[in-house]
Amino acid sequence: MQRLGQLLRNTSIQLTLVYTLVFGLLAAGVVLYIGHNTGRLLIQQSQVAVDDEVQKIAEITRGVGLRRLIPMIESRSRQPGANLYLVADPNGRIIAGNVRDLDRSLLVKDGWKIPPFDYERFESVDDIPHKAIARVFTLPGNLRLLVGRDIGEFQRFQAIVQQASTVSLAVMVLTGLCVWFFIGRRALRHIDSVANTSQQIMAGDLSQRLPLSGTGDEFDRLSTSLNSMIGRLEKLDSGIQSMSDSIAHDLKTPLTRLRGQAERALASRTLKTTRDEIEGIISESDGIIKTFDALLMISKVEAGASTIDLKPVDLNRLIADLHELFEASFEEKDVALILDHQHLPPVNANRELIVQALINLLDNALKYGHAEQGAKTIIKSYQTDDHVVIDIADNGQGISKEEQKRVQERFVRLDNSRTLPGSGLGLSMVKAIASLHGGTLTLHDNSPGLICRFSLPL
Repeated sequence: MQRLGQLLRNTSIQLTLVYTLVFGLLAAGVVLYIGHNTGRLLIQQSQVAVDDEVQKIAEITRGVGLRRLIPMIESRSRQPGANLYLVADPNGRIIAGNVRDLDRSLLVKDGWKIPPFDYERFESVDDIPHKAIARVFTLPGNLRLLVGRDIGEFQRFQAIVQQASTVSLAVMVLTGLCVWFFIGRRALRHIDSVANTSQQIMAGDLSQRLPLSGTGDEFDRLSTSLNSMIGRLEKLDSGIQSMSDSIAHDLKTPLTRLRGQAERALASRTLKTTRDEIEGIISESDGIIKTFDALLMISKVEAGASTIDLKPVDLNRLIADLHELFEASFEEKDVALILDHQHLPPVNANRELIVQALINLLDNALKYGHAEQGAKTIIKSYQTDDHVVIDIADNGQGISKEEQKRVQERFVRLDNSRTLPGSGLGLSMVKAIASLHGGTLTLHDNSPGLICRFSLPL
């Protein structure tokens, strides 16, 4: 009973029941309409036939008189498939015809006798009354003439129509219930499965996904969209956990140094030492603030594009400005900054974020991309079929293929870079900005050195 209640509360089941009920009522109405009008049409045809027969009798008797009426009625009443004929005297006694008995009150008044009445024929082999419609006339001598037509065939036809209608309606209702039961059970199983999976997800297991039936129906489309949302939530949750662990691990050292410097400043006996320690505290605090600013920027970018203002950006001018901005810094470290530039079409992007991403890549090349001799960094831009690509290539030590994907995660710093300033968030930010714009960040071996490939869709 509880299962039935769940089925009846299902929207698809309710719609199926409503459709079945409405369609059944409409079908029943159509069948009844057809049956009723078919009966009326058959009776009208019988009336026309009776009127024709009356007309013929009138024409015959007009020439020969009543003396030939009785023999003519007897002759016509014995023909195969004959109509009903009856001639009665003023007292209602039957004189001629093929009607053995009927309600004599029908002969009192002239006109049509509708609705159908019961009568008995002489040739009947059973005692079952027959049904007929008839027309009554008064003849000279106060004789009564009844001419009618048996409607038994019409009634049998109507009975067949009604029986067929009843069977059709029963089959239709039964089929509707079977379809309803099948669809309802299938929908309920799917909903139960979704509910169970949702309970596991709400319990914290974001690795679960809503089931798909493979039919591509509305349940599958909804489940696919929800699975994409759950996948993004899982990714964000994993990122938050990873970031929390990384903050706890990577910020512990600078906070410890900050506390040590504060203790040394407090214990210092000279103004110069105290001043130096305070300057170190400020510098260390600035580094921590920059780290949190970078984390906030990454979180904002990864949250989605709904709050990001996207406009057409002229990459040609942007790359030229960055080359001019960084050229002096590279020259100070005896590194040649080379611009290998092809004309690029505008892209729909956020200019500030693109500038931030390219600055991070150039800053990494400036810090880590040095060679002992002939150090150089190349800014190369070009267009593919559906993307614009900006390569920042150096000829330094590079990164092994095993580490190229890992360094794009938050707070990841390789051993050879731990002595240099930084937080390990630069490539994470560039990757998030590229993903926000539908692009990618990939690292490739430059033999020697590293190529950071930043691509954006046209």
